[in-house]
Amino acid sequence: MSDDARVARGGSGSAAVSPVGIVAGPTTAELFVTFLVIGASAFGMAIMQSIRSIPVKRGWLSREEIDEGFGLVQLYPGALMVDLVAYIGYRMRRVRGALAAVAGFVTPSLVLLLGLSWAYFTYGAHPEVRNLLVGLDALVVGVLINVAADFGSQHARDAIASIVAIGAFALAVAGANVLWAVLGGFAVGALAWRQPTPASIGSLESKVSVSPNPVDTSAAELDAAWRFSWRRLAWASVPGLIVLAIAMIAAFESGALAAVTADMSKIGAVAFGNGTAIMPILQQDSVAHHWLTVSQFSAGVGFGQVTPGPFLSTAAFVGFAASGWWGGIAAGVAIYAPSVAMTMVVAEIYPLVRRLRFVRGAIKGVMAAFTGLLAYMVLVLARPVLPVSAAIVLAAAAFVAVRTLKWSTIVVFAAGLIVWGVYLAAGGAT
Repeated sequence: MSDDARVARGGSGSAAVSPVGIVAGPTTAELFVTFLVIGASAFGMAIMQSIRSIPVKRGWLSREEIDEGFGLVQLYPGALMVDLVAYIGYRMRRVRGALAAVAGFVTPSLVLLLGLSWAYFTYGAHPEVRNLLVGLDALVVGVLINVAADFGSQHARDAIASIVAIGAFALAVAGANVLWAVLGGFAVGALAWRQPTPASIGSLESKVSVSPNPVDTSAAELDAAWRFSWRRLAWASVPGLIVLAIAMIAAFESGALAAVTADMSKIGAVAFGNGTAIMPILQQDSVAHHWLTVSQFSAGVGFGQVTPGPFLSTAAFVGFAASGWWGGIAAGVAIYAPSVAMTMVVAEIYPLVRRLRFVRGAIKGVMAAFTGLLAYMVLVLARPVLPVSAAIVLAAAAFVAVRTLKWSTIVVFAAGLIVWGVYLAAGGAT
């Protein structure tokens, strides 16, 4: 057993562990504060590093248990980092722990997105602000081109995956609902790839990669540490039933608030991957409902990039556009609620779920489909930028900065907006 595992199981100087594998240490308040700090201070992949390392350092869970959780949250839809936070919270304090951890994690980004949304829709029509936002759009395009290239290298590396990606791109260009592309990728992946589920997931860069050498001993220890209970499963199912009831009520109600709540719940219940992978569905729905224009959505993506915490809180920007403050709050919660509710159930039954084989192949197919959808989204967001030569140059510079120079996105956006502001002050045309 690793040193991390010994610490998490009550070794010298560590917190005690209960018979069902729950560390006695963190309270719900401590979970909330811990993940509040992470959500308010971490950007990009640094978020995942903090989520993985801090619980281990505090003796809450072992590294094997964290990685096991990361593998599990890839088996169903939702934002991976938020679901991993929910998994850790559930392992610590059941339903209350999961809710406290997620609330702390998403609150900073949600508050910041709501504030930026208000500022955008209040002052965004001013000519000076509108010209500045052209530069923001260009930076978003440059960064997303890099993301699309990374997705292609990770999830469209063989012939079948490439065909799935191209097919998804073609469906999006034809105007089909992108969910058909997702379902198609799921079906093809389930049939074409049947991958064994490993004991731990070592790669964070590839969201669906699997270890070639599963550690069976660790898996057996993890299974033994978390005994199944019908009573706990029943309690874990309650949040999901509440989310389902609210989504169904919203689906049959009229008005923008109900519509955005139902739509964000639907996206959160069917979209796999990280925030960037889910963006194509969010973009199609927000534009189709006429809540946002393509340019406005691009601004929302930019705000999601420059704020700390989970990127998918951009949904709050969409909700604000649809129905003001309450719409922003509802969208920011609804986009995460379905998968967080799923996480509580999966965390309870994970010794059984971890043995599924066909599911990982299906997820590989879904991620290949998202590669094509992401390429289409980049194409759509680039259209308003193309008429402005200086914006094309800025987008290219942003791409080089993140891909070749390895600058963080926050630095790219800050430097890019400064450069664009100087360009506008010098009389540059837009």
